[in-house]
Amino acid sequence: MTTSIVEPHPQRPVLRRLIDILPVTTPATAESPPVTALPATDPTAPILAERVLRAVVERLRGRRAARQLSAVLRPDVLAYLASLQDTAGQLQPRVHKVFAQQHAVDAVEAVAVVTLTTGVRALAARFERHSDRWQCTTLQLRLTAGDLAACGQRRAH
Repeated sequence: MTTSIVEPHPQRPVLRRLIDILPVTTPATAESPPVTALPATDPTAPILAERVLRAVVERLRGRRAARQLSAVLRPDVLAYLASLQDTAGQLQPRVHKVFAQQHAVDAVEAVAVVTLTTGVRALAARFERHSDRWQCTTLQLRLTAGDLAACGQRRAH
């Protein structure tokens, strides 16, 4: 005699309407604060962030002048980029993909997936709106000890 452990008719998932499973919202009362709407987003902000991060990597490679980025990068970020170019520029950075998201009305965070000769790294940036202009206020590319060693070997040649 043989027995089967497989059910003849596997159970199908039950699809329910969202209205049936979402919690019921009640209007705001004196005890509960009103639900605030999400902030309005600027559809051009993520596009600007992507373009700036791609231009930053072009600057690291030596294919773009720093003055072209001076209107978008804060002076301290521009100085950081100059110091970063000395090391990361030798590792032939290339942008693979850029992700950007606006978290507030006046702030966008973006990250570029950058490939170097030594591996894949993330180039992170924060953009803030100042007097109706977006400006990069933070830029960071973490290099590993292997990246720095590879830069030192290339300088020796």
